[in-house]
Amino acid sequence: MSKFKVYAEDWQTKFSEETVYCPFCGYVSPARSWWTTEQVEQAMKQAKGQLVATINQAISEDVKRFNRSQSRKSLVRFSMKFSGITSFVNLPALALEKMEQKIECDSCGAHYAVVGSAFYCPCCGKNSAKLTFNNTINKVRAKIKNLPLIHNAIAAQSRDEAERTCNSLIESSASDLVVAFQRVCECIYPQIDGALPLRKNVFQRLDEGNGLWVGLIGEGYHDWVTPQQYSKLKKCFQQRHLLQHQDGIVNQDYITKSGDTSYCIGQRVIIKEQDISEYADIIETIGNHVLALKYG
Repeated sequence: MSKFKVYAEDWQTKFSEETVYCPFCGYVSPARSWWTTEQVEQAMKQAKGQLVATINQAISEDVKRFNRSQSRKSLVRFSMKFSGITSFVNLPALALEKMEQKIECDSCGAHYAVVGSAFYCPCCGKNSAKLTFNNTINKVRAKIKNLPLIHNAIAAQSRDEAERTCNSLIESSASDLVVAFQRVCECIYPQIDGALPLRKNVFQRLDEGNGLWVGLIGEGYHDWVTPQQYSKLKKCFQQRHLLQHQDGIVNQDYITKSGDTSYCIGQRVIIKEQDISEYADIIETIGNHVLALKYG
């Protein structure tokens, strides 16, 4: 499940009550359909907090009135003390994941944020492939660049947790890059004259996707990157597939399709920071060639 955020002001002034688009797949649903479970729970928590604060405020005022009513000349004097919250600050729902991209739609001006790769404006539904593809590449590079800072911050509490977190960020970066590659190809290809109907996830299968471009425009990935880069790109796609479907455990299918003979069956694949940087360069190069077919 993926999540997105929009500016509160834009939600009130730009968005339609009847039509909000999913940034990831373009699915359309009324505005009231998009609340997350966390937001509903947060709203209930806020309502409860506000109710408790209101009740406590009333009790506090009663206590003050009672204490003021006691005569200072009385032989026996009583007083009451109350402790508890009497005010409550509504906090915004906390995001479970850091939003990877902040985007301003170049069509309607709506501001939104997504985790990973998304191509549709939730307000107007426009497909902003070029903007989002470039943002994804830049955000992946920023994530890798900041790994030492993230590691040091978490290691102060737990070195094991720091390692797990950084490894997770590296592995998610591989997925972000593959999805960005797939989505930009899926967006641009159908807009070129002579395009064939696309099979599901065809651009996740590099050789098959390459064949589509060659058949459509007479050139493909082999013309845009070196053979060594194309081999590395295959490894990236197969590593992402392995992480997605095999929990990263190497099987014969991975070795055969990726050409990566550095692993034995049963080992877990390890992706390094340098790998992600190289994958990003290759995918950016191919993505720019694809985008140039429409944007020049």
